[in-house]
Amino acid sequence: MRLLIVVFMLPFVLLGQEGKTALGKINFFLGSNYVKSTQNERWQPARFNMQVFEFDRVKTEKESRSEIEFIKGKVLRIGENSEVEITRDQAGIEQVNMKSGSGWISMFLPKGASQIFVRTPSSVCGIRGTVYRLDADQNHTAYRCYQGTIEVTPFEKDGQTLSDSTFKINAGEELILVMNFEEYKKQQEKAIKDFMDQDQEAFEDYMKQDQEDFEEQQRKDAEEFQRVNNMFVKQNRFDPASESNSSWVRWNQERDRQMQDK
Repeated sequence: MRLLIVVFMLPFVLLGQEGKTALGKINFFLGSNYVKSTQNERWQPARFNMQVFEFDRVKTEKESRSEIEFIKGKVLRIGENSEVEITRDQAGIEQVNMKSGSGWISMFLPKGASQIFVRTPSSVCGIRGTVYRLDADQNHTAYRCYQGTIEVTPFEKDGQTLSDSTFKINAGEELILVMNFEEYKKQQEKAIKDFMDQDQEAFEDYMKQDQEDFEEQQRKDAEEFQRVNNMFVKQNRFDPASESNSSWVRWNQERDRQMQDK
């Protein structure tokens, strides 16, 4: 799966890449992790305590994880098969451009004391004092908020202009944005097929026990999506108890506890 850590602790100033100030550094990672900088066109293996600068890109391979810690108590973790680019906006606030994959963002300072923006191919998320995760690809982005509040603004069809619709997601709520709904349905079908191929016996048992529930959920899922401008949107609550089944969620929550205990 994935892991990488960046630590940027005030009052230290990290310099490198011809005097540039680092935005953070890689404290910890698991598996195969790589970094590409503006100084080197090739992907380089990540190293512990490796500094991360503006426009650096970080990616993970299968069964790998990475953690990057920025200044002011901001932490980004990415899961397996993920890629992000680290930039800043005009005000100097860090911005994570997630090309694809899974991410977990934790803000350890009080609300308003720290800020970061996360951009996917379909939307931009603004965060103040919160914990949430997301999964993204070129067609959809799914958010789940665990603490605090996030505000998500979709892009227009050009992928550059922000729409005039912003969705407020509170703790215990999720938001799914889909650009091409037919493609999204194909993605869901492929995920089911992949599950079936991995463990035919387990899949058959699952279908025997839950066939009716499964088909009803598919119908309900399609009905819950609403068309908002050029996006298909579904916003609802999720069951936090079910999250304990996810090793990715459990690992991030344990990492958060460890960092808060420092």
